[in-house]
Amino acid sequence: MADKSQKEREYFLARVRSLIALCTEQDCPRFSDFLTEEQAAAALPIAAKSGLKFLFWGGFTGAARTMLGVFPEWMEPDREAFPIVGATFRFPAQFSLTHRDFLGSLMAQQIRREMVGDILVREGEAFVFADERVEKVLFTQIDRIGRVGVQIARGVPAGLKFEQNYREIRGTLASLRLDAAVALCCGIGREKAAALITAGLVQKNHAPAGNVSAQLADGDILTVRGSGKFRLETDGNLTRKGRIAVRILQYL
Repeated sequence: MADKSQKEREYFLARVRSLIALCTEQDCPRFSDFLTEEQAAAALPIAAKSGLKFLFWGGFTGAARTMLGVFPEWMEPDREAFPIVGATFRFPAQFSLTHRDFLGSLMAQQIRREMVGDILVREGEAFVFADERVEKVLFTQIDRIGRVGVQIARGVPAGLKFEQNYREIRGTLASLRLDAAVALCCGIGREKAAALITAGLVQKNHAPAGNVSAQLADGDILTVRGSGKFRLETDGNLTRKGRIAVRILQYL
C-alpha cells in the first residue's frame, strides 16, 4: 500500500513538472486539474523552484481545492485566466442536500473528481466550481440532485466566501510536539498518537509528517486520517504548572 501511494505521488509530481515544461516550451499559461490541499502542498516547492510565475486558485478566496496555474515571463498570474466555471444550484429549502449528494450526482455524469473543485452547500442553494471542460455536462445534463429537482444558473455571487465551522478543543501541552498535539486532537494517549504518526496517517500542513517529535507552531494544520482536520492555536502563554495553553479547532 505504501509503495502504491509513493508511486502515485511520484506520478503526480512528474505531471507537475510536465506542466511547467509545457508552459516554458509553449510560452503560454498552463493549468492543472483541481488539486487537493495535500497535492497543492507537494506542488508548491516544485513551482517555486521553476522560476516561473504561478498561482493556486479555486474560483474564490479560501477554496480548499485549487488549480495550479503557471505563467510565462511576459504574463502576470491572472485569476480570470483559470479555466474554472462557477455554477449556482437552487432547490427547495425543506430539502437538506449535502456535499456528498452533489458530488455523487456529478460523478454519475462521468465527471472525474479532479474536474470538480469546492462544493459549498447551504440552505436552499449550493455553489459548484468545475473545470470548463465539463461545462456542457454541468449545465445541460443535470436537473436533479438525488431525487430533488434543482435550478442551475451560471456564475456565483461576487465576493463569495466559505464560512468554516469548527468544534473547539482546549487543553494544555508539555511541549508543542506533534505526538502530544495529535493525542489532544483525537482524545487518545501519546503512544497511540505516535503509532498513527509512524504509520503515515498524520499530515502537518497537508504534507506527510512522520516525525513524532516534530515541533509545531501557531496556525499549523494537522490532518489525522479517520479523525479529521485540526488547526492549532496558541499564543505561547504558560499555565502555572509550566504547560502551554492551546486551542484546537476541529474542522466540521
